[in-house]
Amino acid sequence: MSHDRLTPELLTLEEVFEENSATYTIPVYQRNYAWRAEQIEQLLSDVHDAASNGEARYFLGNLVVTERKTGDKYDYEVIDGQQRLTTLYLLLAILDQYSEHSYQKHWDRLRYESRPRATAALRRVVNASSSGPTWAPEEAVNEDPGIHEGYNVIRQYMQQHYRLRDEEARKQFADYLRFHVTVVRASLPVNTDLNRYFEIMNTRGQQLDQVDIVKARLMSHLPDAEQETFGWLWSACAEMDSYVQMSLTRNDPALRTEIFGSDWQWLVLRDFSELVAKRLPPGSSSRAAKQLTRTMSLCEALSVYGTVGEPPPEDEPDNMRFRSTIQFPFFLLHVLKVHQESGSSADGQLDDKRLIMFFEQAVQSQPREHRAEWVRRFGYRLLRLRVFFDAFILKRQYTGGTAEEDGDWSLQRLLRGRARPGKSSASPRYLHSFQPSTAEDDDSLPNNSVDLDVLLLQSMLRVTYTAPRTMHWITRVLEKLDATEDPGLITSAEVGMVLRSYARMRVRDAYPAGPNEPTGFEIERIVFTYLDYLLLREDQKTNFRFGFRNSIEHFSPQGQDQEQTGDFASRENLNLLGNLALVTVGANSKFSNNSPLAKALNYKGAIQAQSPKLQLMAQITERHNKWDDDLLTRHHGDMVALLRQDLAAREITNLGD
Repeated sequence: MSHDRLTPELLTLEEVFEENSATYTIPVYQRNYAWRAEQIEQLLSDVHDAASNGEARYFLGNLVVTERKTGDKYDYEVIDGQQRLTTLYLLLAILDQYSEHSYQKHWDRLRYESRPRATAALRRVVNASSSGPTWAPEEAVNEDPGIHEGYNVIRQYMQQHYRLRDEEARKQFADYLRFHVTVVRASLPVNTDLNRYFEIMNTRGQQLDQVDIVKARLMSHLPDAEQETFGWLWSACAEMDSYVQMSLTRNDPALRTEIFGSDWQWLVLRDFSELVAKRLPPGSSSRAAKQLTRTMSLCEALSVYGTVGEPPPEDEPDNMRFRSTIQFPFFLLHVLKVHQESGSSADGQLDDKRLIMFFEQAVQSQPREHRAEWVRRFGYRLLRLRVFFDAFILKRQYTGGTAEEDGDWSLQRLLRGRARPGKSSASPRYLHSFQPSTAEDDDSLPNNSVDLDVLLLQSMLRVTYTAPRTMHWITRVLEKLDATEDPGLITSAEVGMVLRSYARMRVRDAYPAGPNEPTGFEIERIVFTYLDYLLLREDQKTNFRFGFRNSIEHFSPQGQDQEQTGDFASRENLNLLGNLALVTVGANSKFSNNSPLAKALNYKGAIQAQSPKLQLMAQITERHNKWDDDLLTRHHGDMVALLRQDLAAREITNLGD
């Protein structure tokens, strides 16, 4: 390799681990493995979609390394891309268990420097390919829990994903991953100052991506004066973690009042032309005004996106307080579906990697003389739906800790509030989405049962469909809101009906009635989460929070510990819905092969936090001091009846009715 320049190589995953004696080391200054179910499942979903679409190559990203050679052995110190590389390493270990011929080239090729717990965990999951996929939790107690959790997430995804259930599908997926998924391994020059490298990486400007190209192409259909307005509202809508009322009119409350009314709640302008009339004049001191004039064409966009954006003002805290459910490219696709009146629920319709193609098709379908008007209407709808998205689609809210914590689900709209101490202008305040404007600010759960129902439904769907391309329920809600003349009249019952109808449709597809009801890992996640939702409605357990739980727990375990006391169900009933519940990977490992009675007595707190259905099973077990075939099948019948009864209903009812 050259010692004074960057050396990039495009490699398949097979080739990444193919070199003899080559190893990868995660240096001690890099953080531990931190990817969780959401990031892991997104990677798996992207790769599988590429394979299903017949794409010859799928580029996964960059792997930046420094090369160290001792004799004929190479060691690559991973500078950037260690989370992705570790995930791929774990995935290869899983695929070994489903492959006729073991793929051993990656064995012991990844190490975490000065972290024996991590290295031991990697060695254990690789050895599992020959000794079996499970082990007793106590065996791994002194090993890195993040790596074990990542391994279990991948293993359960492979077992549970409806498109990867048969052996042939898994083999095809494994072959695609090894021979068609590519990364660029870029070796830094030997004498690279890593401190300087990280400084540059952390402060570099925004890279040009598909969003920027779409923006420039849409703007090219507008006259110059209108391009500025379009760029202004586009940049504001792109700030997904801020309420758009603030990002569009930052530091200009007077303009905010003109565009969103005296209470700042809803867009009061009627079309794009009125936005043009209100746009900030050239030379304004507003940051938004400076941004909107920068990207006027595709060529200009290419030259300016290396600039570093300014941080938001310190007196605008909502960008630190809230986190959006989706990122801007996916929001654009939802808006495009509404704009095109496309009711398709195909996952490909929300594929951000085809963003340019979708917009090109939409614009090109219009007569040339109508394209400018199509862009104007899209721009106005983008802003209008962004206001609705902020007000009626749940976010994560962080009020008591740092952004590293999980936060809580939030469903709040923005209104004009009072001025903060020492400030002359008004500040925003936040109310539950369906509360009257006269209510006081409140970060607790809604106290109205129908308002709470909407929050439960959205959080239930959010944790069920974790990949952004599968969140079609957001499109459904936006379609409903877009058809509303007066957003102030939108009720929680109307939004709840849309959500409930969508969930019921998905449950009907996932759990059809009849003799061929799915069992075990064939049961899709929506069946479990919707059952938990129905049980919450029955018992009004409003303190329960839906979380990211993706592991199927067999209450009467598959591997029965004969030393445990208590009754076990017979093997033919183990995979019935009545014996299953959805839990976290960690909880699944903790419960292990304990008997149902031992779980009910020893893990009450964990059970209560995991699943209302699991809690109900534990209560039945504790009440009868056993969990046998009779209790299991009765519970199974009750759960199926609860589902069937709800799926037959035509109207949404209040929580607890």
